[in-house]
Amino acid sequence: MSTTLNVKGNRQIVSAIFSGPEVVFKIPDGLDLEDKTVVEFWFVKWGTLHIHYINGEEKEIEWEYEPEMDFKDPESSEIEDADEHDIEYEEDKEE
Repeated sequence: MSTTLNVKGNRQIVSAIFSGPEVVFKIPDGLDLEDKTVVEFWFVKWGTLHIHYINGEEKEIEWEYEPEMDFKDPESSEIEDADEHDIEYEEDKEE
C-alpha cells in the first residue's frame, strides 16, 4: 500500500503554507494524489484544493477551516498525515 493513499487507518491531508496560518484540505477517501494512473495533477489556489483526474474529471475541495485572511497561492503544499493535524474523517466515525 502506498504511504500517500488516503484510507481508514492511513488518513492523509494536503497542508498548504501561506505567509500566514497553515490551512488543510481533506483528501477524498481511497485517493492517492501521487498515483499518476488516477491523478493527472493537483494544486492549491484561492483556498481550494484542485484535483485533475486522468479521466478528465475535476474536483474542488474547500479548506477544512477558513483562516483569518484570504490567500491566492501558497508558498508550498504537500501531503501529510491527518493525525499530525488532528483532522478526523466522518467516514471513520460511522462504524
